[in-house]
Amino acid sequence: MSYAFTFDLTKLSQLIFKDIAKISEKDRLNEKLANMARNLVDKFNVDKHTGLPINDSITIIEDLISVNMKNSLQKDQFLQTKKRALFLPHCCRKYMDSRCRATFDTATSSYTCNHCSSDCLVHQSTVLSAQRNYDIYVLPGASCVRKIFQKHHYEGIVGVACTDELKLASTILEHHKIPAQGIPLIKNGCSETRFNIETLDQTLSCNEKNSSDQRLIIAKPSHLPQDVPI
Repeated sequence: MSYAFTFDLTKLSQLIFKDIAKISEKDRLNEKLANMARNLVDKFNVDKHTGLPINDSITIIEDLISVNMKNSLQKDQFLQTKKRALFLPHCCRKYMDSRCRATFDTATSSYTCNHCSSDCLVHQSTVLSAQRNYDIYVLPGASCVRKIFQKHHYEGIVGVACTDELKLASTILEHHKIPAQGIPLIKNGCSETRFNIETLDQTLSCNEKNSSDQRLIIAKPSHLPQDVPI
């Protein structure tokens, strides 16, 4: 966890993510990022729903806009890639103790899901991504990405993490010239973190749907695997 504070955006109206997507797609260079973020914080009462100070609320929304802008810039390149991997944060596992049956691979410093809990986000994400031929890595932190690239080559990456970790991973990926799509956590912390599984499904299937509007828009997909509860 990189932030000095914890947050939970799960109580916010999902319309805020649509507004973030709209802002990121428009040419708004004449308007400062902080002003855009402040407008969204006021519009959706982010500070009241999260209990965070106004400055921390603005920081979160600024970071979400930044991630979405980078997704937009790299989307076309990402769609041209074939060999891809999904990076997930280990903190979104249902259990962080011995009840989790994931095995740890020291070669890549990552966990492999063994599907012990059907309502675990890692299990659900692994099923969705495996069906689309992604390699899956469940990581303790963004710094582990370097170790993976020492052993494997990928053309495109989908990464789930808090926005600070996404920024670190983005620096590494840019060094390797690998386009990526980032999915930020909507609840951070050291355990029980959350992201939107529908957003992940949309991102993983963006080639299939041939849509240019898949970044942070939250919409229920028409079809999900039967063994993946939402």
